[in-house]
Amino acid sequence: MQEQTYIYTINQYIERLLVFETVFKEYAHTCQNIDKGNCYASESLSRLKEYFSKNLIRFNTFVQTVSQLSAPNKYAVFNQHFIEALKEMQSGAIGTLRAIDDENVDHSRFEASVEKQAQARQRISSIFEYIGQPIY
Repeated sequence: MQEQTYIYTINQYIERLLVFETVFKEYAHTCQNIDKGNCYASESLSRLKEYFSKNLIRFNTFVQTVSQLSAPNKYAVFNQHFIEALKEMQSGAIGTLRAIDDENVDHSRFEASVEKQAQARQRISSIFEYIGQPIY
């Protein structure tokens, strides 16, 4: 893949990732509000879980698509780290969803999974230093 095409494509992926990050953060926040009883009557853990599942399916497809992207040598290390961080975020999102039952939340699993997503987001923020480092 040519460098300009890669840059354009990865920028689009980063924009999509920002949407997923926002959605997953909002789900976590909404889950906490529902658990505390600080929510609208129409909000429930079962509905949240349904919406979360639908977006997680989209995110899984997104991660798979990004994983298939072939990076130019100059961006190979960045690309590798980006994909690894996306997979960590994916794992955290899956764990968050699994922590939500129709009636209850497994708080320890929920918090650990939300933290895993936060660490993955931090890792994504730090990987831009790898641009220009080829894989040897």
